[in-house]
Amino acid sequence: GEGIGRCPQLTSLNLDFGRNHITDEHLGTFGEGIGRCTQLTSLNLNFGSNRMTGENLGTLGEGIGRCPQLTNLWLFFESNQITGENLGTFGEGIGRCPQLTSLNLDFGRNHITDEHLG
Repeated sequence: GEGIGRCPQLTSLNLDFGRNHITDEHLGTFGEGIGRCTQLTSLNLNFGSNRMTGENLGTLGEGIGRCPQLTNLWLFFESNQITGENLGTFGEGIGRCPQLTSLNLDFGRNHITDEHLG
């Protein structure tokens, strides 16, 4: 995560971490690194089929929100153990991307309830 932040001129980032044993332990640090890539216009991240609970989703969203040039965002978190407790902060962060024209979020097959969508 921190290493990505050392690439401030990066405009497009595609990472596939699907079907691993990744937890959210370092997702916050990863989000902070993304937030230092202020020239990003396209971000595609696949964290599907891992062991994430969503504990640091808020920090990831805040990091993404520091990418003012972002126009395309694709995040795949399908088949984890995400509860949705930090979805509000996550959404607020993404909402700070004024140039965003394409947004695809997949949180299917998690443990999110309607109380987390308010």
